[in-house]
Amino acid sequence: MKSTKVKLPTKEPRETREALDAFERAVSGFDRLTLWINHPAPDIPVHVIEPHCRKLVMRSGRSLKFNPEWQTEIKILQPSRCALIELQAALGPRRSTCVRYAEPALDWLTNNYDDAKVIYDFVLEHFRVQYMRQPVKFKEGTAYFARRASHDGTKTGTNVVMYADRVSKLWPARGLDQPCCHLEYRFQGIETLAQHGLLSLSDCIDFDHHAFWRANFPLYKLPKKVELGYRLAPDKANVSDTALTKRANRLLDRYRHGDALVLQDCWRENPIISDLVTSIDNAPFIGEVTT
Repeated sequence: MKSTKVKLPTKEPRETREALDAFERAVSGFDRLTLWINHPAPDIPVHVIEPHCRKLVMRSGRSLKFNPEWQTEIKILQPSRCALIELQAALGPRRSTCVRYAEPALDWLTNNYDDAKVIYDFVLEHFRVQYMRQPVKFKEGTAYFARRASHDGTKTGTNVVMYADRVSKLWPARGLDQPCCHLEYRFQGIETLAQHGLLSLSDCIDFDHHAFWRANFPLYKLPKKVELGYRLAPDKANVSDTALTKRANRLLDRYRHGDALVLQDCWRENPIISDLVTSIDNAPFIGEVTT
């Protein structure tokens, strides 16, 4: 899937306009998929499918743990929809598939890494993932919105990951070697995948990437610092705008990563934020999608 950028009116906040100006277009698709097939050695023409994805790896001769019905694992990286259709055709109507892992991703293609970082900081400051209770962790430039694994070693069912220091590998950006800000959801486990309608290969073929990002990329903006400082005041005292701004800065500075506020962390520890934010239309960051 691919999309083109839609410009916002000039009345929008400066930081929103700057983020929009920083990327050329947005592209979406699956970064990775892991599927299992109910056959010990399916005849899959890898040479037919690989021209439509970055890589396909098939491992036969073993069964999925606790599920002996599933006997062949297929991992496919940055597939186009055509790759998934070719795989479905190769399997034929008698073979069933089971999705075990999926990464829907959104890349903002930029001219340089400085522009990619502008978008990265904007997303940190305006994006919030519901129901994630852990603080955002940063490792080597990558932001993880949830733990990569639970305390018992099992991987989390949902994570959100973002970076801005690599080129886009999604299929619509193939061959461009273009810097990007990359955002992806990581889903695993039957219950998690079922919530997003990703149970079979057919589901992946029909997956509406645009609708997914419209629903799962909520953006918000905080009020001006004077208003924020006033709402944070315990007694709503009649103090100067300077004092109110300082009060707001004291809160916000606790949740910064570099120069960027991490809205996810600020909101998680201060529930009052939910009453103060206003929504930002995310459509200009996703664009009009064509197949």
